[in-house]
Amino acid sequence: MQMITALRRSTSSVAAAALAAALLFIGRAASAAEGDEASPATADHEGISPGAHHTPGQIHLARRYQPIYRGPAAKGPMRGLMTTGETFLVVERVKGSGGGCKGEWGRLAEGGYTCLDTAPVSDVEPVMQPRLVSFDHPTPDEYREYVKTGTYERSPIADSEALVPFVYGKRWRRWNAPAWSSLAAYEKGGPPTGELEAVTKFHFVEAIDTQRGTVLRRADGTVSPADKVYIYPIDRFKGRDFEVEPIAEGLRPAWVVNYDGAGLRETPDAAAPVVTPLMPFHTALSVAEEPATPDGKWWRVPDGIGPGQDGYVIANTKGVRVWKPLRRPTVVGDDDLWVDVDTSQQMLGLMRGDRLVFATLVSTGEGVEWATPHGVYRVYDKSIHGDMKSRDDAEEAEMYNVERVPWVMHFRSRYALHGVFWHWGFGLEASHGCINLSVQDARYLFDRIGPTMGPGWHTTYATPSDPGTILRVRADNPKVPDLRAKLD
Repeated sequence: MQMITALRRSTSSVAAAALAAALLFIGRAASAAEGDEASPATADHEGISPGAHHTPGQIHLARRYQPIYRGPAAKGPMRGLMTTGETFLVVERVKGSGGGCKGEWGRLAEGGYTCLDTAPVSDVEPVMQPRLVSFDHPTPDEYREYVKTGTYERSPIADSEALVPFVYGKRWRRWNAPAWSSLAAYEKGGPPTGELEAVTKFHFVEAIDTQRGTVLRRADGTVSPADKVYIYPIDRFKGRDFEVEPIAEGLRPAWVVNYDGAGLRETPDAAAPVVTPLMPFHTALSVAEEPATPDGKWWRVPDGIGPGQDGYVIANTKGVRVWKPLRRPTVVGDDDLWVDVDTSQQMLGLMRGDRLVFATLVSTGEGVEWATPHGVYRVYDKSIHGDMKSRDDAEEAEMYNVERVPWVMHFRSRYALHGVFWHWGFGLEASHGCINLSVQDARYLFDRIGPTMGPGWHTTYATPSDPGTILRVRADNPKVPDLRAKLD
């Protein structure tokens, strides 16, 4: 089974890329996630409670990556960015100060202000971003046959699941990815104008059925036949939401992480025979709260072999991962929502105080060189997607260019939680430092943790009144340094 190494943030971050687009529009210097020191014109306007409900107002259309500031002036720290072509709700129109906007500013329910000069009134209801594209990516189970034959059983677009914001693919092996300048040019039957470059993991904004077959369209209008592009298999794996399906008292969540599967034994002994069929990769289990052996390697699965007959499984990369809670950081309150990542088990828990709300498998940094740094952080920005590229000084073998990585949540410069479409090894180390999540888990987490995001928004930055959710990265020791970013 193919394991493709995941990515660490490059120096051109998602937030910086989106901000650069905004700066081209407004034609002035501005700060990124932490921003410049707030001016008197902006300092008194931020006090809008995170997660505020929408109130009646006026809908506007963002024609570009529209910047959101903490106050009604194009100075000081940014609050976020709007998504091009999407609508947003203004709850109050106000006059600004300090220039940067010829007309009025709009105050947003989620906090922040944006200039309305190039944002006309609209009647289209705002929606939370990103919008998802309907297309049937292959599954990891189809990978081997897909590579062997070049085809997989793809559902019609109309019947396909919408999992990710784009169709993801690349030029690779038999897939030479020819490109035509437009859909019309392709339908005329003429020759392609070129091929997609080999180093890039591409995003396509739309899949279109034509008389010549399904094509994938890029944002610039170029198209490539879907059968001539390697389509990334996307794992449908997702974690366990214990508010929807509570786990029984005295049990812990666990998952099989051996690619070849794992079986149960009658006794906690590697010499004991496996007495059950192998449970496939990523099978969810519930194990007893305490390990079955003093060394913590073996865990009991109540009634795992049959009614009244427990089974035993080993906790390592040839068996399962088991959630191992540790006391919460002192900065977390009894009812605070926060994120706990255990690199020793490659697991993430969404916590409410000491209570586990959600748990899943992740992939953190691989080996010592790429290890995800331990510490207590805050998620200081979120973007619905962004490009990730290798550094300019990277060795040729380390070069990469990944377009539109979905659901990006930064906790440290160049380090983020984010969705992954290029591998499915969750529960095993696989990244260059970031915390990799399945696309469904990334979306689940993105929607629930701070800083606050509003309908139509592309990016949000933490502020003192909306500081972002606390994240702890640790192994078995709860004593990790407090590395939370300073918020001005």
